[in-house]
Amino acid sequence: MSNKKVKRAFRFRFYPTPAQEKELLQTWGCVRLVYNKALNMRHTAWYKNQERVTYPQTSAALTQWKKQDEFSFLKEVAAVPLQQCLRHLQTAFTNFFEKRAGYPRFKSYKRSKLGLTYSGSAFKFKDDDLYIAKLKEPLNVVWSQDFDRNTISRVTIVRDNANRWFVSCLGEVTIEKRRVTGKTVGIDMGVKDTIVLSTGEKLSPRDNRDMEKKQAKVIKYQRRLSKKKPGSKNFAKAKTKLGKAHAEVVDAHNDWIHKTTTRIVENYDVICIEDLNVHGMTRTAHGRGRKAKAGLNRRIREQSFAEIRRCLEYKAEGCDRKVIAIDRFFPSSKTCSSCGYINESLTLNQRFWTCVSCGEHHDRDINAAKNIQAVGHTVLACGDSVRPAKKPLVS
Repeated sequence: MSNKKVKRAFRFRFYPTPAQEKELLQTWGCVRLVYNKALNMRHTAWYKNQERVTYPQTSAALTQWKKQDEFSFLKEVAAVPLQQCLRHLQTAFTNFFEKRAGYPRFKSYKRSKLGLTYSGSAFKFKDDDLYIAKLKEPLNVVWSQDFDRNTISRVTIVRDNANRWFVSCLGEVTIEKRRVTGKTVGIDMGVKDTIVLSTGEKLSPRDNRDMEKKQAKVIKYQRRLSKKKPGSKNFAKAKTKLGKAHAEVVDAHNDWIHKTTTRIVENYDVICIEDLNVHGMTRTAHGRGRKAKAGLNRRIREQSFAEIRRCLEYKAEGCDRKVIAIDRFFPSSKTCSSCGYINESLTLNQRFWTCVSCGEHHDRDINAAKNIQAVGHTVLACGDSVRPAKKPLVS
């Protein structure tokens, strides 16, 4: 079995010195300024003169801004992150025009996450030390994984809401092909159980008791924050504690996703999933009143369906597994996996139902996973999606 080279981003935590943190925060302030000025430039040009401003024009404008006395401080920070933020703005507008995202927003000091991108000669490795432009000392990075530093093409520095610093290195890694298992599986993703396999296994991060403790801590700090005066020092301290509690929940959830998806990819050659429309699910979520609807929407978003699919796809691609996404309109829950009868009267609250055609008793989620597996085989063989039948297969 031959190995395969793929691009991967490695994320590591680092601990900056006070001088490094000051320099990085100053760079971030300049990046926000350049991004907002370029966005305002493009916005004004379009709504006043119906003219489109492109990346080369904003890059030329950046050169002129550096020559102005009021923006001379832009020359004191690394130039590459400033250029990269203009490229990110161009990507944001491209996604907007192609209807993949909303209109780009201005970066806020309080709400926008700190992110600095270095490429080319703006960083270098010396053995295990990572040097960043304008920083005299190397970053104190905790290298938790081995990788070929010669293949790194880009480095991104971020700071999360818990004031933790991370560095992401984009490079190539060699993936060993896994042995063929000859097994396929269907996956139904839902709110009650995050992942349900066609084998009958149900997986959810809520099964971990530590997750409940972490979520309880978030609720506790949210209550404390609500009692503080906005803008005060105690409010800032409580907000930091809440951010750390949120980070613990997110880290635990992401850890569960990675471990679960890795196990699935290791054990199955073909993985069949639904092409879920999370935005549509939250819009049509219903319950008893506004609070029930809001709670259901929150639980849908907390499942991270898109992240689960992303992890399955990139991990499967690296080791020659296949992930098959079936049509989102296929009634996987309403269709009997034994005879094909479609139960049109099935509601969301019914977790179990009995087929009136063949008498088979179904667990709603396991039945859906079996149907997804069966339809996934059809998609794999025919190379096309499968739409639901207009009429029940059995009258």
